[in-house]
Amino acid sequence: MSLLFLLPLANAFAQTRELAFQFLDQPSFTRLSSLGGVNVTSNSELLFFMQNPASLNEENSNVASFHYLNFPGGINWGSAGYQWSPGFAGEFAVGLQLVSYGEFEGFDRFGVSTGDFSAQEFNLQLSYSRAKGVFNYGATLKLMGSILESYQAYGLAMDLGVVYDHPKEDLRIGFVVKNLGLPISGYLPDQKLRLPSDVRFGASFKPKYMPVRFSWTLRNLNSMERGIEEPDSFGRQALEKMVWGAEIIPSENFSLQIGYNLLVRRQFSGNSGAGSAGFSGGFAFRVKSFELSYARSFYNVAGASNVFGVSTNLKKKRSF
Repeated sequence: MSLLFLLPLANAFAQTRELAFQFLDQPSFTRLSSLGGVNVTSNSELLFFMQNPASLNEENSNVASFHYLNFPGGINWGSAGYQWSPGFAGEFAVGLQLVSYGEFEGFDRFGVSTGDFSAQEFNLQLSYSRAKGVFNYGATLKLMGSILESYQAYGLAMDLGVVYDHPKEDLRIGFVVKNLGLPISGYLPDQKLRLPSDVRFGASFKPKYMPVRFSWTLRNLNSMERGIEEPDSFGRQALEKMVWGAEIIPSENFSLQIGYNLLVRRQFSGNSGAGSAGFSGGFAFRVKSFELSYARSFYNVAGASNVFGVSTNLKKKRSF
């Protein structure tokens, strides 16, 4: 399975203007993973600012959050974030994503072993958000890196987002443009890479007398093209850009999440069918001053990812 994630890196060696840093699309914290992997309106977990910087709000000020993702094939992922108030209008947050694809055995062109090597990628980002009326505006600056043996690539990017909060109803509408920027360097001299730019739009709504918040998100709005060979490809592409989620909130100390991602289901379907691919779920609960969470996303009949998270307010007194 690790080789599957290394394919974009390997392809980058052989092609020009190859898409790089695709690890940014992997849902690496619990609530995002359990809600289908894409969401631009939720702020129920601090790390949602990695999806849309406009999700930052003062309720998460001084909160630190840590999440660990275990993916089939020995892939390990860590995500962490911290938010603070700068002393003037708005909120700041810093986030870090680290992914390790494990150890691999290297060979030269003659088949002679050159020893083991590792592959890692990272994203370090700083976000700022400010509210003005019913709108919340946000921006993120990212430094990304990809290291495969002795080959390295780096890039700089920005996310720009906005969230509208209805003044009376529990309705949120979000919009974000992700990964606007340029590579600093490629894996090889004079190699040209491109960033995984994305335009996303979504909404979430909680009926007044119902303990459920529904969410719906569209992604990759900058790359929809009508197929020529397949008449239904445009409609299929439109459906594959949609991600659905629901968060059940029976109390303020406990919640359940479920999600469905059609694109993941189709990408990981095989001759024996898709199984549970594309479905996800999880839960979160508070214990004293900590919030603990778990999510599981299904990718095929045999494999699924598990995500574990913990968050706490660093300025509140903790009891165990």
